[in-house]
Amino acid sequence: MKKRYGHIVRYYGALASVSSILLVLIGAMCFAVEKSIAGISGIAAGIILLICAIVLRVKRKKQITEFLHTVLEENDSVAVNVMASFPIPMVVAHIDGSVRWYNERFSELFANKNLFGTMLEGIVPELRWSTILKDGNNISREIKINKNEYNVKGYMIKDHDAGGSDPEDRYSVYLYFIDKTAEHDIKALYENERTDIAVINIDNYDEVLQRVNDNEQQMIASNIRNLINVWAGESNALVKKTDRDRYFVFFEHRYLAEYIKKKFDVLDKVRAIGEEINQPISISIGIGVGGSLSENDSYARSALDLALGRGGDQVSIKDDTQYKFYGGKNREYEKSTRVKTRAVALALKDFIKNSDKVIFMGHNGADYDCFGAAMGLQRAVRSLNKTPYILYDNNSPAIKALYTELRNNAEYAKLFVDINTAQEILTSDTLVVILDTHRPSMLPCPQLAERAAKVVLIDHHRRATEFLTHCSLMYHEPYASSTCEMATELLEYMDLGGALTTTEAECLYTGILMDTKNFILKTGVRTFDAASYLRRLGLNTIAVKKLFNIEKADYDHKVDIVKTAVEIAPDIAVARCYEKFHNIKVIASQAADEMLNINNIRASIVVYPLDGCACISARSMGDINVQVIMETLGGGGHMTVAGAQLKDTSIDMAVEKVKKAVESYIEEK
Repeated sequence: MKKRYGHIVRYYGALASVSSILLVLIGAMCFAVEKSIAGISGIAAGIILLICAIVLRVKRKKQITEFLHTVLEENDSVAVNVMASFPIPMVVAHIDGSVRWYNERFSELFANKNLFGTMLEGIVPELRWSTILKDGNNISREIKINKNEYNVKGYMIKDHDAGGSDPEDRYSVYLYFIDKTAEHDIKALYENERTDIAVINIDNYDEVLQRVNDNEQQMIASNIRNLINVWAGESNALVKKTDRDRYFVFFEHRYLAEYIKKKFDVLDKVRAIGEEINQPISISIGIGVGGSLSENDSYARSALDLALGRGGDQVSIKDDTQYKFYGGKNREYEKSTRVKTRAVALALKDFIKNSDKVIFMGHNGADYDCFGAAMGLQRAVRSLNKTPYILYDNNSPAIKALYTELRNNAEYAKLFVDINTAQEILTSDTLVVILDTHRPSMLPCPQLAERAAKVVLIDHHRRATEFLTHCSLMYHEPYASSTCEMATELLEYMDLGGALTTTEAECLYTGILMDTKNFILKTGVRTFDAASYLRRLGLNTIAVKKLFNIEKADYDHKVDIVKTAVEIAPDIAVARCYEKFHNIKVIASQAADEMLNINNIRASIVVYPLDGCACISARSMGDINVQVIMETLGGGGHMTVAGAQLKDTSIDMAVEKVKKAVESYIEEK
């Protein structure tokens, strides 16, 4: 099939037809008015031009038929007719994307228009021709035409009998359109009618009801139940109350998108009930989607556990691959009851008694909180006549001075071990206690936790999707100010008879002081109770204060960082540091704390370089959740203290990512 004929038909056929008609009309008008020869000539020229256009079109159709014979490798007229009348829409396109041939079914998709020579991408925009040519003989696309869904399959065809060396003379693209509308409708119906399961938990139910009288108890319970029923009624859901503070809700998946669109406003409505009576009332919801009923039930329970571990007052949605979170505007509220603490203390005491040794392991780059908790709890191990060890990874500049001082103390000289030694002394009876983190990736030696037969987790951070799952005992309380506060309470209930030394009390107090920013953030009644207990054991607050003193050069660096602070959103400031100097991590954190002293700044973020990464330290006064902001960057932490690390990212690029994360957070709120 010659290329020049294809070009004539494609580009000039329609023009010739229109021109011939115009010539005939003009000639007829001239002849009618003047009876001139020019009029007759115009009519004749128009007729000749129209005949030429018809001849070219006939010739084109003949060439297409020959082309089909080539495709079928035989001169089989029956097969050609079968292709033309095939019930599936089919089209053959030139390599430049213009239509060479199509059957009746394809024509019907476009109201039987004449499509010869039309650019295929022009009538089906979803068929990007450049990508079609790249696919070659493996063309497969999902497209939509006139509200119908089609699966487009195809491949390239080579005409071996075509002359010329130009590839455009020898190749065509053969496509057929399989109607998948019915299948898509059935799939959509199946997706919409699948049953999702939601588990609703009333946060702090017992705590709140203990603070009000009987009438208010009934009113609160009734109002919450009514709100849950109204919320469930929006999706025609089935609600089942399984406990005083727990509900199961079954609803069709089609309604989940609407719940998300409304940002689960039932959270705000329940919170408003508590605001009216000045009580911290909230609910948490775990939703399981994407699986069978039993799988969704398991997903929903896991999602609820994660929502509660993140502080409650939020929704967690889980499928077989990921979690999604909504809400989480509320602060964690302190629990007045210590029943759980007492139970954990007794259980931990039994674990220690039944172990040959205990190894304490905090997070990477240990700070005063995890290190202080380890120093306090190791005294309990000694009191129970067992051998304690603290894993120290030599990557903790924040506590280097305190560590050096303790190493020079004969009582603690053999207490600290490195990663290799810890793995060597581990036995089947060894207890490993993880402090101040629940994420395996944050541990200096994750293998130690994996190999240990007995693992105890003590942490106060809001729960992330990454979590240590094989714990023998878990004490995870996001409302607590610090791990040192939790450790202090455990020591009280272990009834050690005041065995804690002054040095160990100071280590615990230092951790509390650091995480509360001098008893300003996340400080509750139990925080002061813990500090009071340590003070009775001989705590020297002046000695603790000296631990937070810094060199003048470090102070100058901190001031230089604060000077770069820029307000990127209302009440949110970002500072940056390009220089990697000594103690950069500690100084950046202190700079973030210092920025909160600036008027009208309620959240501060510092970006700094460390170990080839752009690190981020974030702080807030509590009403801005920096944990949610950092989670979008792959980090985590608390509502008031959080951080993240961005690998292979410059400081300026990291700042831009922080700005986008803040914008997303503000838009979500």
